[in-house]
Amino acid sequence: MQNADFDVNDFNTRESADKSVYVKFYIRPVINDAESDAAGRPIYHDKEYVEIRTPGNTTNVIQRPVTDMDKKRFQAAYREFKAGETEQTSGGTPLMEAPWITRSQVEELSYLRIRTLEQLAVVGDDVCTRIPGLFKLKERAKMMAEHAEKQAPFLVIQREAEEMRTRLDAMQQTIDEQAAIIKSLKAPDTTVKAAKS
Repeated sequence: MQNADFDVNDFNTRESADKSVYVKFYIRPVINDAESDAAGRPIYHDKEYVEIRTPGNTTNVIQRPVTDMDKKRFQAAYREFKAGETEQTSGGTPLMEAPWITRSQVEELSYLRIRTLEQLAVVGDDVCTRIPGLFKLKERAKMMAEHAEKQAPFLVIQREAEEMRTRLDAMQQTIDEQAAIIKSLKAPDTTVKAAKS
């Protein structure tokens, strides 16, 4: 019998195996397609994600939405994450999606708990007076929100028209295929007539 150079019992319980992995829970903005189509601009919602890494192995990295099993499996890490979790946004377009806002401005606004263009558009004037350039950013966010609101119905109609065009193309292809089948069935069989002659 051959002896192993590791403790076989480490593989018998998940808890002991989990002690050797790096686990990090974090919040990731995920686009909501239905709300984005209705609003005419990208709308994101915060979603909990987990990253699981095996130390020393750069190719074995798992990043996915958090499951109930993850919460139970890595209870201590999840509790720490929830304890240190910052205030979450209720949804909207993250400031990072606006090309006219710099990364440093995004970080400054995040410190003030302004994380979306919708929040920026309604920030109070008293806050704007304390931070240079914030009035300009607020006005631009307002204009973008108003423009997107006006465009939203047209974007929905355009998307519906594209879906309809795709369906019509598929139906036309089916009709053409069926017409070819019917034509081949109606065509006189010349080989049978030639044999009778």
